[in-house]
Amino acid sequence: MFHTLTAHPGITQAEHRALPHISNTDLSNLKNEALGITRTGNPQALIFGVAFHEAVLEPHLYHAPQDLPPGQLRLLDNLAAAVRRQRYCRDLLYRGTAEVTHTAIHAETGLPVKIRPDLLVVTPRLGRKVLVDFKTTSCQDYAQFVATIEAYDYDRQAALYTDVLGADRFLIVGVQKKAPHDIWLVELSADNYSMEQGRKKYQRLLKYYAEQGQKVVAPLVQQVPTRTWAD
Repeated sequence: MFHTLTAHPGITQAEHRALPHISNTDLSNLKNEALGITRTGNPQALIFGVAFHEAVLEPHLYHAPQDLPPGQLRLLDNLAAAVRRQRYCRDLLYRGTAEVTHTAIHAETGLPVKIRPDLLVVTPRLGRKVLVDFKTTSCQDYAQFVATIEAYDYDRQAALYTDVLGADRFLIVGVQKKAPHDIWLVELSADNYSMEQGRKKYQRLLKYYAEQGQKVVAPLVQQVPTRTWAD
C-alpha cells in the first residue's frame, strides 16, 4: 500500500506541519470540504492538546502555556499525572519512541503522506510494532468513548498509521477530562473490523484527493535529517 518509508527522527512538530505531504488532518479537512462542513477552530483547545501531548510524551520540553487560564493548566497537570500513574501507560512511555515523523508514498495514487505517531513501541522478542495514540475526551464512560472511534475517524487514523508503518496493533488511550480522570484502552489489530473500515476511509479520500488534482509536492530530498526504516 505504501513504499519509500522514511523516518525523520530529528524534526519538530512545526517542521512536521511544514512538510508538503498529506496528513490525517488534511484528509479530515478534505472530507469536510467535500461534505460542505464548515468547522471553526478553537485556539485554546489546540493549545491544550499540544501541551497535553508534550507534557505526557516529551516532559523535558514541556512549558506551561501562558495562553491557558489557571483552571485549564491545573486540568492539564492532572491529566498528565493520571497517565503517568497508570501502570500500563507508564510502561508504554518507558519503552516507546515518541513523536517521530515518518513519510511514505501511497502506491495506488502516488501521493506523499506524513504521519507522526504519539508512540512507537517495538516488542523486544518478536519485533512487533505497536502504535499508541493518546486522546483526551469528555466522554462519561468507556462505551461512549468507544463510540467516538468511528464518529471522530480515529479508525481512519489508526488504519493509515498502521499501514504506513506496517504495524501490528494500534492502541488508543482515552484520558477522561472530568474527575476521576479514568484511562480507557481500546486496541485495534491490523485486521479487525474497525481497522478495515478506517482503511476504506483513508483510501477513498486519497483517491478523491488525487482526482481533484491537488498540487502536492513530494521532494525526494528533504531539508531535514532523514533515514529509511531499513536503516
